[in-house]
Amino acid sequence: MGESEINAFLTHLAVKDKVSASTQNQALSAILYLYRQVIGRDVGDLGEVI
Repeated sequence: MGESEINAFLTHLAVKDKVSASTQNQALSAILYLYRQVIGRDVGDLGEVI
């Protein structure tokens, strides 16, 4: 999963599932933790998402 897939997933949560902003932030934080701490890989620039 790269930047575009993460962006698509978070957009899906916001638009289709209509989750709250705090839920979107929690999903992003979980993805970032998974990549940085578990996989050991940076996901790139997510400036447009945040």
